[in-house]
Amino acid sequence: MKVKAPRQTVCNLPTPDAKEPQCGGKMKRITELDPDAKKAAGAGKDVFRCQRCKTLYVDESPYAMAKGK
Repeated sequence: MKVKAPRQTVCNLPTPDAKEPQCGGKMKRITELDPDAKKAAGAGKDVFRCQRCKTLYVDESPYAMAKGK
């Protein structure tokens, strides 16, 4: 699980391909997580998944936490 940067909308996971150095898949917010992923993300945080490589990102910005209040 990686930390999502502010305003990040695409995955930045490095790939071994020289033509595409980063994954570049779009990230979508997911609502249903398994219990282990919920525990790793923390309570009340938004979790996003890359549509291409399925990497999970957690949003830890103060704006995301204030939005949930």
